[in-house]
Amino acid sequence: MKFSPRIFSIFILISLVIASCKKEDDNINNDINPNVNDDNVETVFGCMVDTACNYNNFANTDNESCDYSCYGCTDELAFNFDSDATIDDGSCLYASQLMVNNWAVESNCDGFIMSPLIDVGASEITIEEGENGGDLVVDFGLFTLDGTIDNIGNISVSGEDPTGFTQISGTGYLQSETIAVINITASVTLLTENCTLTLSLVE
Repeated sequence: MKFSPRIFSIFILISLVIASCKKEDDNINNDINPNVNDDNVETVFGCMVDTACNYNNFANTDNESCDYSCYGCTDELAFNFDSDATIDDGSCLYASQLMVNNWAVESNCDGFIMSPLIDVGASEITIEEGENGGDLVVDFGLFTLDGTIDNIGNISVSGEDPTGFTQISGTGYLQSETIAVINITASVTLLTENCTLTLSLVE
């Protein structure tokens, strides 16, 4: 076969064109994926813990950004309902359940009707469940009061002293899981006394 300079020239030209096109393609790929490493795998930073709120399914490098703030109590009827929570973590607590416990009492009264009763028999009280949901029985030792509590912790109590002559009523609120405040009024004939009872959970 006779050597043809023309054919050889065409072959060289085609080779140069192919090499130039490949180089241009490589440049384009580098512009699109600037973070491609030596193994041609793009580095994607993010949270790689699949139980985290901000889990990134595409991340291949954990950047310690995992966030768990979406966990909490999602039951609107619970005392510790968290409106920002989207995943329930089983932490829900209910006001009526929290109140059923033993409580230490600190009283501040402006008279002498309730003070003797509380000072003698109620340095610590026991609160038990009533007949219906949210009903409470508040045992002061020398006497008991009937009470109720709603989902957000509002408390009401009523009853009478051991003699039956003094009428007692009051309202309050569950301030936290371990503190409650009840303001009661005791009335007998023309006398009225107001007391603020601060209850602290007995651990």
